[in-house]
Amino acid sequence: MERKLQKFLSEDQTKLLKLWISKCEAGRLPLRKQVGPADLIFCLSCVSILESQTSGEFTFRLTASNLKDVLGEECRGRVVSQECGDEMPWSEALKRCQATKAPVFGSTPTGHKRLHHWMRLPLEPMADGRQQILCYDTIRFDSSGDSEGRETMFVTADLVNPRTRSHLNAA
Repeated sequence: MERKLQKFLSEDQTKLLKLWISKCEAGRLPLRKQVGPADLIFCLSCVSILESQTSGEFTFRLTASNLKDVLGEECRGRVVSQECGDEMPWSEALKRCQATKAPVFGSTPTGHKRLHHWMRLPLEPMADGRQQILCYDTIRFDSSGDSEGRETMFVTADLVNPRTRSHLNAA
């Protein structure tokens, strides 16, 4: 899987994915308390936490400073669909991440030669059923110049052999 992902993930995204995998224990997703700021220092400005509500909506619990560059404003406490719509990488990617219990990542064009690179990593659901999603978002220049109209979404559960998926899925 690692070779397949290398051409799509930045160095920070790769480190974040490896950190997330290292926190998966005994067929469980990482607990929120297992992933702290000290673990994320290399990409802290790009990391946010979103939380599912009983209504099925997601809200911004913690917003990265870099997310303001992506969305244009502080969104903590706000509903994702109201701030970002149902487009990629927001509602659709969050729902896929929650449903597959696996990382979801991709890129979305955001203007002339700019791509929004993103990653969604599920955390273990809380006792009341709400689930938090660890998110990575950054805007990067696309030197290839073909970002116009190119959008990607990868669900790692789809890239991994089902027999070896146990470390990515909760029991």
